Amino acid sequence: MFGSSAWEDDDSISEGAVEPETKTIDDIDLIKKRVRPTAKFIAAFTIGAFFFLFPMEWEGQTTIPLDVVVSIIQLKIPLFVDILTFLLIAAGGLFTTLSMAHYRGIVSLDQSTVDRLELDYWETSNVFWLFRLVGIVLAVPILFEFGPAWLLSEDTSGIVWGSLLLTIALVIPIGAIFVNLLAELGGLQFVGTLAQPVMKPMFNLPGRAALDSAASWVGSFSIGYYLTRNVFDRGGYNKREVFVICTCFATGNLGTVGAIAAVLEILDVFPVVVVLYLISVVVTAAILVRVPPLSTIPNEFVAEPDPEPVFTGSVRDYFRFAFNEAVKSAEEGSSITRSAVVGLIDGLKLTAMMLGTILTIGMGVVLLNVYTPFFEIVATPLVPVMSAFGIPDPQLAASSIIIGGAEMFIAATLVVGADTITQVFIVIVVSSQAIFFAASAPMMVDMFDDVPIRFRDLFVLFVQRTIVLVPIAAALTHAAAALGLL
Repeated sequence: MFGSSAWEDDDSISEGAVEPETKTIDDIDLIKKRVRPTAKFIAAFTIGAFFFLFPMEWEGQTTIPLDVVVSIIQLKIPLFVDILTFLLIAAGGLFTTLSMAHYRGIVSLDQSTVDRLELDYWETSNVFWLFRLVGIVLAVPILFEFGPAWLLSEDTSGIVWGSLLLTIALVIPIGAIFVNLLAELGGLQFVGTLAQPVMKPMFNLPGRAALDSAASWVGSFSIGYYLTRNVFDRGGYNKREVFVICTCFATGNLGTVGAIAAVLEILDVFPVVVVLYLISVVVTAAILVRVPPLSTIPNEFVAEPDPEPVFTGSVRDYFRFAFNEAVKSAEEGSSITRSAVVGLIDGLKLTAMMLGTILTIGMGVVLLNVYTPFFEIVATPLVPVMSAFGIPDPQLAASSIIIGGAEMFIAATLVVGADTITQVFIVIVVSSQAIFFAASAPMMVDMFDDVPIRFRDLFVLFVQRTIVLVPIAAALTHAAAALGLL
């Protein structure tokens, strides 16, 4: 599967004798720190970090501003949230249909219309096109509360629509506002640059890979893939590095983890969950990059190799460099207001693209779970493993991990109301699995067809990641509970 024959490519360029240039941080041309871009970076970074990570008291619980905003909207205008959710599902199905009809020659649209509607964004496979259309069909009776009992049951649409979609429809667009402040106005560069000195020794990756990882965690895996693709095309990464970044670091973003935490009603411990999640991702990556199959992928390029300079310097030098890169990004970026608006629009587009698929797959998964023993049977070998690691509700935990390979949101719904230990453990595992066959896997296969990343390879890596993640997540969760953090 991962043998040399799988990687033969006439257009590949083997890693040559190009040695990276060694520099000190002081060799970098530091820009003059003007007041306006410096203030813009500091303001954007502070606002973004506050919204996701600042603990605050709300109705007797410690939570974060994201939860407060979402809770107020759901409480004050529930009908608006229902209608918004339906409109996003309908928009996703409509734009996907226009895109697929155009690119398959069914209809012919002029280029200005294609560009204005961004139809390339909505193009997908026939299967996901069908999922988005079925999502509309399911959403109509759910919204207007008519239809068969199995569809309107609290155990089916009550979970998928009531607990899951209504939360996602608010959390991702609102969260995207503040995510974009971090991603576009220097926060991404600041955090990523500071992480550069650890990337090579820990993960055998260039320091620039920290930016891709931070983009995935702060923005989304799609942003991470986009950055990785651009660097790959410029000779900044070889095939092994691309494969490692996509399958080890393009995990669930903080907004998505927040959405799952909101569904499970554990946002009061969200900062703790984020720390445990990031530790799990880092430790798992450090292990998997050193073993097959990732360690055996050839160091081949698709462009002239552009090795990253090796930087040396003190901690203070790295902070100077990170701050320099952040302010430079803020100076080149838009205003805070425009970045926020762009983030909201991108968040609405992403949510519209996802909701129909989540509703379709989610209803299928929940129906299988409620009316058949399918997941109990498949997850049976994992139940004693969960018990051995001291996870309460071991059957639910085992089933959630299996479902997590399909869709992380749906996996979370299975442990709604479960023990907090189980919920935190599941959030860590399913958010860190990185390979989701309803979302990230198809995108990887499409975007990196010249690596090549294939579904069968991704399945092997999914199994590997799960095997490594389970003991790590269990140990971290129990440690946090023992310290009174959960």
